[in-house]
Amino acid sequence: MSSAVKPIPEGRHSIAPHLVIKDAALAIPFYEKVFGAVEIMRMPMPDGRLGHAEIQIGDSLVYLTDEFPDFDCLSPLTRGGTGVSIHLYVEDADAVFSRAVEEGATVLMPISDAFWGDRYGKLRDPFGHEWSIATHIEDLTPEQMQERMNAFMGSETCAETAATATA
Repeated sequence: MSSAVKPIPEGRHSIAPHLVIKDAALAIPFYEKVFGAVEIMRMPMPDGRLGHAEIQIGDSLVYLTDEFPDFDCLSPLTRGGTGVSIHLYVEDADAVFSRAVEEGATVLMPISDAFWGDRYGKLRDPFGHEWSIATHIEDLTPEQMQERMNAFMGSETCAETAATATA
């Protein structure tokens, strides 16, 4: 192995979401229009499916691929849901959220000022992936966030709620 090769390639971060999408080529224009994504590259398979594509949203890369059922590589639409949400910080959460809805995203949580200091909303894109869209509007300490969460949820803390649930 050459010492000139970096273990994390230039311009990459330690983590990049890799989205499996039913007809991934249709998702790229959606992400470009809604999130300002820039297509970096795509590698189509001989059958026309995308074996791999890369888009950049802000300073981060997102990888895309079509479904490959033989390898249990299935989209949230085929699986019937996802257990993952992608958190995206943007300059204007309201504008991005509205644009996403106009382009076919489904609102899961309306955008509002959240107790942790973000303008925040959650949606599902037309390809089944869930996104939380946020703009940071207030710097808070962990203690302030805890106090606000307790007020938002009621007087119980998460630990008290967990203890009650297991008793």
